[in-house]
Amino acid sequence: MGESVTHPKQNSSDPNRLVGFGRHMRQEPVRSHRYRWIALSCVGVFLFIVAVAGVNLLRLRTNVHTASLNIGEYASGSLSDGPLDILVIGSDTRAGNNAAYGSLEDANSGARSDVMMLVQVSQNRQDVSVISFPRDLIVDIPKCTSPITGMVYPAASGLQINESLNHGGPGCTVATISSLTGINIDHFMLVDFNAVKALSHVVGGVQVCVTQAIDDSYSGLKLPAGVSSVEGEQALAFLRSRHGYSDGSDTSRIAAQQSFLASLLRKVKSEGTLTNPTQLFNIAEAVTQNVTVDKGLTNPATLVNIGAMFASIDLSKVVFATVPNEPYLYDANKLQLAPSAEDLFERLREDRGLTDKSAPAPEQAPTEETQEPEQAAEEQVSLDYSALITVLNASGAEHREQDIEKVVASLGYSHITAEHSDTEYAASAVYYPAGYAGQAQQIAQKLGITVVEGSASYDAVTVVIGQDFTSGDVLSQKETSIAGDASGQTADQVKCQQSYEY
Repeated sequence: MGESVTHPKQNSSDPNRLVGFGRHMRQEPVRSHRYRWIALSCVGVFLFIVAVAGVNLLRLRTNVHTASLNIGEYASGSLSDGPLDILVIGSDTRAGNNAAYGSLEDANSGARSDVMMLVQVSQNRQDVSVISFPRDLIVDIPKCTSPITGMVYPAASGLQINESLNHGGPGCTVATISSLTGINIDHFMLVDFNAVKALSHVVGGVQVCVTQAIDDSYSGLKLPAGVSSVEGEQALAFLRSRHGYSDGSDTSRIAAQQSFLASLLRKVKSEGTLTNPTQLFNIAEAVTQNVTVDKGLTNPATLVNIGAMFASIDLSKVVFATVPNEPYLYDANKLQLAPSAEDLFERLREDRGLTDKSAPAPEQAPTEETQEPEQAAEEQVSLDYSALITVLNASGAEHREQDIEKVVASLGYSHITAEHSDTEYAASAVYYPAGYAGQAQQIAQKLGITVVEGSASYDAVTVVIGQDFTSGDVLSQKETSIAGDASGQTADQVKCQQSYEY
């Protein structure tokens, strides 16, 4: 099990060749039916699988298992070349090697798709949209025929979307989401628990952030407040847990999965993993034995081109979004599509992308008009300005602790210690011991930091300057508007998950 790394203060190709491999909604012979679950919101696994093709195509083709792409009767949309659509599926089966993650009853209960993410790569290969579908979304499942047994599953209404996997296999989940969105799906991937653990080990851990400590006995997740690095069992637990996040819902877990994937993408981009043959070989070994894909996705030319594209993609153009939803009419504990979901689906069908990106507002010198309310607010606050303050530079940028020390001192604090951390952290935050919430909030507001948390692990108000705050006196909060008012983020955004002590 990977250990959490706590805060130091705490004890060839032409990408256009891709178009020749899209839009092939046909059935393929089944070679395997290993339907396994992945708690990782699987785009990260997808990214690595396709990237390894450049160094180990033969191994990839012999390791992976294949299944039919679409076993339903639904096919819509244009069959012409266009965006590349790949459905990434995970199942919650506890059978076989996954028996440790449930009881005997769980192992015998069959498979359901616990993670469903539709990945669309735009026709110009410049934008990636990743749409998550909550597992308790109530939908209509089309008629599906099992390619293994020949059993026909009649069309059904009012079922949870995750039941589709048990209607003949992943091809029925493909058919269900295709009918729901009006989008032809070119490929699918189904991956395993063990792929998550192995992958996280290979990349050396992934940084995650939670606002309060989590000790979730259900998933095994145990994290302190703030930024940690997770791998192995803890990486898996971070992606499986739902009890410690926000309201404990599946949509809260999806948000955590999206932040994990964004962090993973930032790491492999910054470290050049996708252009390192040795690393890609290790990833191939770790992951390819734990996937089932449609036959078309083993095509070497397709894989090489997708891998090359992800190596050069602009992270601000990778968008993670949760499909717009609302409480189900007949059961508030379930979900149904919100009317605005159609706007999101339409933009995907038309290859228009999901965001209206707005650049961070430029920093401006405060005017007298804006200074007065701020000064008035500070005068009304009764705080102990002799409180101990620590400014920790974990951004990787030189002299940031000294820059921020001056900003904090301008508020009137006189006991400030500026330190440099050898460990870099993605997200900035302010932590404080009991009795110093006021000081922490005031400093965070001055700096534009949104993560402010109390923690018994700190004996001083501690300002952690992360990689998201390498310049300026105020942390710019990038705004991204997603179609259909969907929640989500871009891969270049650093987010800390709202959590509670559990």
